[in-house]
Order: sequence, then structure tokens, then C-alpha cells
Amino acid sequence: MLKGRSIRFWAVLNATVSLCVGGSAMAAPAEKAPALRCANLAAVTLPATQLGEPSSGAKVVAAQFHKAGEIKLQGLDGSAAFQTPDYCEVRFDILPRDPQAPLIHSQVNLPIPWNGKKLQFGGSGYNGFLQTGVQPSRNAPINAELPLKRGYMTAGTDSGHQITITGGGDQRGSGASAGSAGDDPRAASARQYAFAANGEALRNFGYAAYKKTHDAAVALGGLFYGRKPVRSYYLGGSEGGREAMTMAQRYPKDYDGIVAIDPVMNWTGLQTFSNHIGGQLQAAPDGWLGAKTGLLAQIVRDTCDSADGIADKVISAPTACLAHATKALTSHRCASGGDEGAACFSDAQLTVLRAAHRGYDFPFPLANGVTHYAGYLPGSEDLPGAWSKWEAGATRPTAANPDDPSVSRLYQLGSVYVRHFIARDAGFNTLTYDPRSFPKRVLEVSRIMDATNPDLRAFHARGGKLILREDLADSGQGPFNSLQYRDAVARLMGKNTTDAFFAAYVATGLPHTSGGIDPGTPGAPTYGIPGRIDLLDVLEDWVERGRKPGAGLMLTLHDGAQPERVIASKPMCRYGTWPYFTGKPGEGADGTKYVCRTGR
Repeated sequence: MLKGRSIRFWAVLNATVSLCVGGSAMAAPAEKAPALRCANLAAVTLPATQLGEPSSGAKVVAAQFHKAGEIKLQGLDGSAAFQTPDYCEVRFDILPRDPQAPLIHSQVNLPIPWNGKKLQFGGSGYNGFLQTGVQPSRNAPINAELPLKRGYMTAGTDSGHQITITGGGDQRGSGASAGSAGDDPRAASARQYAFAANGEALRNFGYAAYKKTHDAAVALGGLFYGRKPVRSYYLGGSEGGREAMTMAQRYPKDYDGIVAIDPVMNWTGLQTFSNHIGGQLQAAPDGWLGAKTGLLAQIVRDTCDSADGIADKVISAPTACLAHATKALTSHRCASGGDEGAACFSDAQLTVLRAAHRGYDFPFPLANGVTHYAGYLPGSEDLPGAWSKWEAGATRPTAANPDDPSVSRLYQLGSVYVRHFIARDAGFNTLTYDPRSFPKRVLEVSRIMDATNPDLRAFHARGGKLILREDLADSGQGPFNSLQYRDAVARLMGKNTTDAFFAAYVATGLPHTSGGIDPGTPGAPTYGIPGRIDLLDVLEDWVERGRKPGAGLMLTLHDGAQPERVIASKPMCRYGTWPYFTGKPGEGADGTKYVCRTGR
């Protein structure tokens, strides 16, 4: 039996008729009951040679067999019930080489029956909490089966550090609010983000933890099933989208297909921009946007709403709107230049808005020669949890309150980066931050964290397929950064080659990694904004059946009481095109009444 012994690998991942454990023969995995095979994994250790990035190996800490049943999962969209199959849940720790570096906590789930494929899920925010793999495909319709139920071996990790999330966060939140009630926020922040000063822990967060988790999951699956996966996929949004793009760039041989949703690829750019927009500019006298995000949204809507053929509160061609919106915002300047109340913008507030739309220029090149972070596009600023949460917050930023959960999410996240990743000083005043004061460290972190290398030739050569989704009203990160990255790939590899393996889509009116906006939501059409699609299905079709995704993919919105009932739909168009309404009044909820048009 495996219990209490470590595995000696000769050909553990081959479909052989026997495995060797400490020199004795063991029956092939398929010849033993699944529950017994699961129990046999409980004390398995994997040598460091089995993992493709430096470590001290991995050890299983728990292996539990679950019978098929129903579970409830809590996420951004509330609580929902899902069916699970019989499966073996295996939690394992990946051990560091540096004894000062934290463990990597990971999990792999081994379903019965297995479809022969592996799916790894990405994280969010600054990570620090375990992605179990027992979760839906991100933004899939709420009545869709879990990938685990569909037979996928699923995996996830905490990326090699542990963060306690409070202040209304959740497992797909920002991860910026840390500590427990009554704890000093600055001291809690120092403890939670101390990992950033450890080289191995930082590399784990940047890229290595996902590779190690992949390799260990494949090895454990080989012990359980007696064979390797025939296909391997990665799916993630936001930080998890950055991880997904990192896999294509750093480990192209590991994955057949990748889905990235609103990926924070230019990670250094985002954090610097966030501290600048959310903190530095709004800390200036009369600079805080406060409650004026509604005024911003109304001006943008009055200026651009009907340009897509329908006045529905959704800006479908935001790049075409940008210049017009900038002019209209300037026309609402307060006469004195100071803050005169809710009906106008001060000069300092207009500076914030212009910088938010323009983006951020670095004084020196980051990894892969990047010098610019693209800002936000106009539209949907007044949706709940959009600009009011990300850009403004409920409290004006000061040097003393970057960890206060009532300040903007941008300031929280950006100040974590400046203090703990760059200055490595929990008390550093991030309102005075200038990258030129830390050029060596900024570039060092950029080379670890940023997923901006446009050379995907190895991924393409192995037959890999990549689907990118960008929500154009994203206020958590600039949506054009990954779209401009796609342009950079096309410049390097050629348009036709890039089109053959890299499909990029834009969803209009939706905030960061949104699955849709419910009917009746302020700032949205009466019927809501569709945002649901299972891109894992689309990816499978492309990789396994050669069905290249089309010019438009239909997003849906579902009835919460009857999840199978679609109440609204709208196409998500290929990058470079935008949905234009061609229907009659009252048909805005019908996705067939839109066409994907070119033009900006």
C-alpha cells in the first residue's frame, strides 16, 4: 500500500499494468476500487524532480473520497446548488527550497468517471486563498454543470502564500482587505503581504506555483488513473487571467487551450496606475471624485448612448465615444475650478478623469519593453460596484488610510504593491511614490509578474488555442491592455497566423469579470445586460473538434428562479467589431437584432 511510503517513480505517468512503491509491485490503479485508490494517495510524496520549477517536492496532506451529491457554492453571483460526481479530493503542499518561503497549498480533484482531461483554475486579486477546483466555469450560465461533474480532473492553488480576506471580500474579490476585526490595518497588511519580499514566494505568485501545481496534479492523477491527461486547459479571470496568459507564454507545452477573462497582464502597470489614480491624484485638494461617478456616467450616456443604434444605457463603441466624452466632461467644469458641488467637476477632478482615460506612462521600459498602461473606456460608470467602488470609494484617500476598506479598491490594491512589493516598507507613504526612485526593483518585479511577452510561437506550434474576453466597461483594470497585447502578437507572428489560434472578444457595458447585470439594476437597461457564456465549451470545440469560434458569440442573461430560461441576449463581438442594434423599439433584449460592425 502507498500509505506511509514515498513514491519511487520509474514510469509513474505511463499507462502501465503495475506501479512500484518502495520496490514492491502494486496492482494497476484501474484494478482497485476508487475509494481505496483515493485512500492510497493520503501519504504520497512527490520528489522535486517531478516538478518543473525549483522546490523541495510535494506531499499529500489529505485524500478524501466523496460520493456523488449536491453542494452549494458561494460566489460573486450569490449561492447556487451544483451536482458533483464521485470524486477523490486530494490536498497537497508544495515545499519551498527557501525555509523562509511559505508553502504552496494546492488541490486536485479526480472524478469518476474521468473524461481524460485536466482543467486548472486561476485565482484573483493578490491570491492567498485556495482555489479548490470545485467551482463553475467562470461566467458560464448558472444552470451549467461544474467541470468536475463533466468529468474534468480539476486543480487550483493559493499560489504560495496565505491571506485572510475581510471587509466584504470573497474568493473572487480583490484580496486587498486583510486581517481580523480589531486588528491594526497597517500591522495586518505587513503580515499578510510579507511574502512579497521573499524571492521564492514572489516567483511562486508570479508564475512558478501554477506550474508546480500542474505538474503535481498530473503526477497524482497518473497514480490514480494510471495515465496522463489527453488534454490540459487553464481558465481564469482578472489575476487568474494573468496566470492563464502566463501559462501560454512561459509553459506552452503544458496546455492545449487557455481562456483568459479581463486578465491583468500588465500587472506592474495596473498597480502603479491604481495607486496614481485611486490615491495620488484624488488625495489632492478637491481631487476626490466622491459621489460624482453618477454625474460622470450621465454625461457619457448623454453624449454617446445612441451611437450603437439604441439608447439603452450601454456604450457599445467606447473608443469612438472617448474623444466626445472628454470634451463633454470638460464642459462641466466648475466655474471657479474648485469643487462647487454635485453638478460640476473641479479642475483636480477633471485631471483624475483625463488620467483615468489616458492611462499611465512609465519613465523607463518594463519587462518586454512595455512603457504604457492603457486606461479606462467610457461607459457604465454608475453600475453598482463600478466606479463608486473601484475609482472613488466612500472615503477620500490619505497617506494614513490605504488599508481602510472604505477607500477605493484602486488605492487599496495599488498601495499594497508600492509598499510591499517595491518599497518593502509597510509604512511607506504611497502618495509620494515615483517609480524612478526604485527602477531596479520595479523592473525585477515586472519581469516576474507581467505577462506581456508577445512571443507565442511555441504555444502556436504545439497546436494551442487561446480565447480572450474583455469587458469594455471594466473599471478594475484597463481593458485595452490585453487587446493591445493581441495586436503585438499579430505584429510579431502575422495577422493570419494569430487569427488561427488567438480569438479575442469584447463584451460591452459590463464591469470587471462580470457574468451579467440583473434586470432593474440602476445604470442598466430594464432587461439587464447579458454576460453569460461557457467559454470552456467554446474552447473544447476549437481544440478538440477544430470548430473555430465565430465573429460573434452570444452572451445570455438568465432568470434567477428558472435558470434555464434566457431573458436577454447580446453578441460578444470579435475584437475590432462592436454590436450594433438593427431591430425595432422594444427588441433590445434580443441578441439576434444586433450585428457585429467594424469601425471605432
